[in-house]
Amino acid sequence: MNQKHTGNMLLVKSGLVGILTGLVAALFHTVLDSADAWRQMLFHSIDGSILILLFLCVLTVAAVVFSLFLVKKIVPEASGSGIQQVEITLKEHKTIRWRRILPVKFLGGLLAIGSGMVLGREGPTIHMGSALGTMVGGEGHQDRFQHHVLVAAGAAAGLAAAFNAPLAGLIFVTEEMRDQFRYNFHSLMAVTLASTLSVVVVQFLNGQQSDIINASFQCPSLASLPLFVLLGVCFGVIGTLFNRLLISGVSFSKKQKGVRPYLFAALVAVGICLAGYFFPVVTGSGHNGLELALNHHFSTRAMLLIFVLRFFFSLCSYSIGTPGGIFAPMLALGTFFGLWYGQIVFMIFPGLVEHAGVFAIGGMGALFAATVQAPITGIVLIVEMTRSYELILPLMVTCLSASLVANRLGGRAIYSQLAELR
Repeated sequence: MNQKHTGNMLLVKSGLVGILTGLVAALFHTVLDSADAWRQMLFHSIDGSILILLFLCVLTVAAVVFSLFLVKKIVPEASGSGIQQVEITLKEHKTIRWRRILPVKFLGGLLAIGSGMVLGREGPTIHMGSALGTMVGGEGHQDRFQHHVLVAAGAAAGLAAAFNAPLAGLIFVTEEMRDQFRYNFHSLMAVTLASTLSVVVVQFLNGQQSDIINASFQCPSLASLPLFVLLGVCFGVIGTLFNRLLISGVSFSKKQKGVRPYLFAALVAVGICLAGYFFPVVTGSGHNGLELALNHHFSTRAMLLIFVLRFFFSLCSYSIGTPGGIFAPMLALGTFFGLWYGQIVFMIFPGLVEHAGVFAIGGMGALFAATVQAPITGIVLIVEMTRSYELILPLMVTCLSASLVANRLGGRAIYSQLAELR
């Protein structure tokens, strides 16, 4: 009876974590969308004025530098996505300083991501979800298992709310955090409930549309599957390179002392501001550019150029250390390279596939699988985000080949490597 009561209380608390995470995530997404719209409006108002452009550069630098200041001076563990911090919390029974994490992650993420940095909103929502799990569980933590489950439930709810993908939130915890997550019936039910309720809240407040619209394509023929294998091989190489460069960038940033980290952040902020004015698709999380690309707004050459520039800005933006994730930027990178690849295939093998976008869908999941080393999460996440249920088979082929190639090249899960840099 006591065990049953404990299980029921755990479910109640997990449900509360899911609801709170959904509310915070919905608010976070709303203010980020407003910041992005405001930023685009300011860019359109420049009309050739150098003074206004300089003012926007100063504004961007101020926002990014202040975001970094909040992290360094108040709560250093709010740096980056925060997923590695959640994994450390689960593994080492540490606590999350939720009173500091929640405001710093929210405001710092808003300033950095809203300024156009190539960062994703999912990192802050996952970390804030785990912080809410700590808050709901209480600070005493006499029951370590309860604390552990509520932190994991908050992480699942955060990912689910970020991408409108409840099943991906559950799979993410059980796959990516498989070495830390304590798997049993009650923990699984708790994570599932939190993930589900967070999405219910987000959809109630922000609408029920899929995260990426206009991404529904017909399933390609079996004859095209070898081309998806080749695409996965490419992303296995790209993902391994991305991880190594990202770790080098973060390591470099951590070694900087005094005012140097802020100078580095200011330099990147200026670059982001200028790029946002002259070539806006290479800045931000990439969501808008991703949908434009899927609707044939860019040429084949432009697609490759966008990929290269976003690759560079993704590394720079994350290396600084401001709050922000890398999931969304990776999805955009996968889209642009996948579409470039698909357009080449379309020219060489006309009629083999109906739309080059099928390779973009495969690319989204493949880069995620190669970098995070969580292919099942990648597959489920992309299917839920795009509702491309007919593309599960080519998506699985691409993610599997990308993961295997990355593994053979010595690649490791990016968050495990980031955790070692703490």
